[in-house]
This record gives sequence, structure tokens and C-alpha cells, in this order.
Amino acid sequence: MTMKPFGETARDAQAKANELAEKTAENARATAEAAKARIQEGYGRARAATSELASKGREQADAAREAAEQAYEKGKAQAKRAGGKLKTVAEEQPLALLAGAAAVGALLGSLLPKRGDSE
Repeated sequence: MTMKPFGETARDAQAKANELAEKTAENARATAEAAKARIQEGYGRARAATSELASKGREQADAAREAAEQAYEKGKAQAKRAGGKLKTVAEEQPLALLAGAAAVGALLGSLLPKRGDSE
């Protein structure tokens, strides 16, 4: 068995070490690229989900605003009709309106505690 000269053995070892270092660096780059791709994919999914939630939130806010506007308009119309009816009753039957107001006042007065009553 013949031995290689020491310089040749050192060069072989250095070549193998360089090859191993290049493979290690290549694997590290591939791992980093794969991680970067996964992070970007996750970021894209999170961004899409956030955008979807924001869109749904805007839709719900718009629907709530529209419902509130409709309820306001309906209440305004009902108040106007009630005011008109009250005005009609006051003009046509003022005594009946006065008697009704007195009855409501008497009912409320009977619900209040009397002075001097202690529980």
C-alpha cells in the first residue's frame, strides 16, 4: 500500500471540506428560500383574510346605517301622524282631550306614595 504525500492528502481534505461547505451553504440557501416562500404565503393568506373581514365589517356597518336611517324615517312619520291626530282631537274635541289628560294625571298621582306614609 502506497501512501500519498502529505501535501496531496491535505489538498484532498481541503477539497472535500470546500465541497462540504458549498453543499452546506447551498442547503442553507434552499432552506432560507423555502422559509421565505412559506412566510410570504402566510402573509398573503393573512392579508386576504384581513381584507375579507374588513369588507364584511364595512358591509355590516352599511346595513346597520341603512336600517337605522329607515327606522328614523319610520319613527319620524309615525310621530308626525300622532301629532296630527292629537291636533285633530284637540281641535274637534278639546274637552275629551282635557278629560283624558286629567285621568292620566289622576292615575299617576294614585301611584305616588302619600306624605306621611312610612314603610
